[in-house]
Amino acid sequence: MNSEPMCVPCVIKQCERIVYALHPNDKNSEATEKVLSEIRRHALDMATQLTLDDPPSKYTSQVLAKVYELLKTDDPYYAIKREQNEIGKKIYNLMNKEISKTQDPIHTAIKFAASGNIIDVGPAEIYSSHNPKVPYLDEINNMTNQSLKIDDYKTFKEKFRSAEKILYILDNAGEIYLDKLLIERLKGPEITLVVKDVGILNDALKRDAISAGLDMFGEIITVNKGKNWRYLGVDFTCVTDEFTEAFESSDIVIAKGHANFESLVDCERDCFFILMAKCPVVARKLGVETKDRVFYYSPIKGE
Repeated sequence: MNSEPMCVPCVIKQCERIVYALHPNDKNSEATEKVLSEIRRHALDMATQLTLDDPPSKYTSQVLAKVYELLKTDDPYYAIKREQNEIGKKIYNLMNKEISKTQDPIHTAIKFAASGNIIDVGPAEIYSSHNPKVPYLDEINNMTNQSLKIDDYKTFKEKFRSAEKILYILDNAGEIYLDKLLIERLKGPEITLVVKDVGILNDALKRDAISAGLDMFGEIITVNKGKNWRYLGVDFTCVTDEFTEAFESSDIVIAKGHANFESLVDCERDCFFILMAKCPVVARKLGVETKDRVFYYSPIKGE
């Protein structure tokens, strides 16, 4: 999908949140402001090279890679991701049996997976939990009780009946436990799970997926090729051979979250996308409002 000019200030705000995450008690110091000034200058310089034909994830990734370099950090959200994983685990333990009691557990799990997309640090914080013991639980329950704005579950069921291979591209730490609610119910096909090789925002890494027990359901592979390819979503110029083979040979591809949607929705093959529209750019592409959740099927071009 294409970028829009409003993506530039959004990326700058994301970068500011990284700095504040590293220096939570030093937000107004001269040193912090100096770093922020350098980051803003770099983001604006890169914006002059931005091609709106590229997805927002590409510009964001390029800026974030430079930010990580300036801050001399490999994974600034490491501690936050650990907290998010604990939150996700609690929600999983509370909801797993309840989902099994529903009329269509796979469909219910898809709705939970879409609601779990609120566990994020990238876009603006649009949610605040009302449950101090299990943050996000109230919001996720409330949303899951509502219909998805786009729900292509009927198409999914038709394809799932004959599927032998599923590729599931994961998104954020914590959120992966909500994906687990769905993944463990996709019985039959061989499942391959995709994570990042290196940290970028709070995207799940291999250690997060293994800690969540996702290796029990299929092979876990990485999408990118090391620290020089710190990228949100999927950049086909730097994917691993494993990912390419799995992406091309799978009968069903499920891609989770904003960046995967941005980078894959106009690709050469069909995909299912599970996400919440967290910004106007993605919402307009989907034809929904911000905060709407979708299970969206994008067919092969020309179908």
